[in-house]
Amino acid sequence: MNKLGVVGSGTMGNGIGQTAAQNGYDVILYDVAQAQLEKAKENITAALAKRVAKGKMEQSVMDQTLAAISYTTDIHDLADRDVIVEAVIEKLEIKQSVFTQLEDIVSGECVLGTNTSSLELKDIADKMKDPSRLVGIHFFNPVPAMKLVEIVHTSMVREDVVEKANAFARSLGKTTIQAPDAPGFVVNYLQYPFRLNAIRMVQDGVATVEDIDTAAKLGLGHPMGPLELQDVVGLDVTYYATSSIYEKTGNPAMQPPELLKKMVEEGKLGRKSGEGFYKYN
Repeated sequence: MNKLGVVGSGTMGNGIGQTAAQNGYDVILYDVAQAQLEKAKENITAALAKRVAKGKMEQSVMDQTLAAISYTTDIHDLADRDVIVEAVIEKLEIKQSVFTQLEDIVSGECVLGTNTSSLELKDIADKMKDPSRLVGIHFFNPVPAMKLVEIVHTSMVREDVVEKANAFARSLGKTTIQAPDAPGFVVNYLQYPFRLNAIRMVQDGVATVEDIDTAAKLGLGHPMGPLELQDVVGLDVTYYATSSIYEKTGNPAMQPPELLKKMVEEGKLGRKSGEGFYKYN
């Protein structure tokens, strides 16, 4: 496996593409919007340039990495890929559409993976002709830095697909765990309530954004506060994901606070929009 296709070139998609290119993969980033692809290329170039400036990467390696990534708005360009990871918005119908298209384009040997953080695999695969070939390959943000990948599968997923998904993630220098096909999987079912509670504290005037993040970092030993992290992940991503989990489970800890909903409606999505719980240049 040395050819990767990534569907969706947002924060997660370009992070997956960058990481794979750094590890020797020939990468194609696909998106329906040319403007989004151009933004992804700018983000990847800036991230690599920052590593070069800090002495963490040679300029020649940066050049090789950029040369290994191509961009397209034609999904048929993914036909020759060995692995494809979908990283589009957390909406079931959109993800279903992606995979019903892909299985008619790629070879039977191509690994089809979804980077969903909250939707159940069996639901995404429901419209596919062959649901046994869809596996969850869940990366964490920022992808180049985060070492964990959750491999999500059901009893219907072929064992060879699961093995290839694990091998792919490990080839990127990641550690894998096997997660159940349940809303939130392992990591997000642990951490979403924590972030949502932090948002509720701001909403209810219990503490300031800065004090909550400082408390988490200095009192709990977290490398980043929950609201700083929320801005990195994207408020819209969390809103859609937790809404889906809450709808599925009825767990009140997963119910999005009104403040989160309001900020998403106002376009305050975090770093990518220039404003979330903090403001960015």
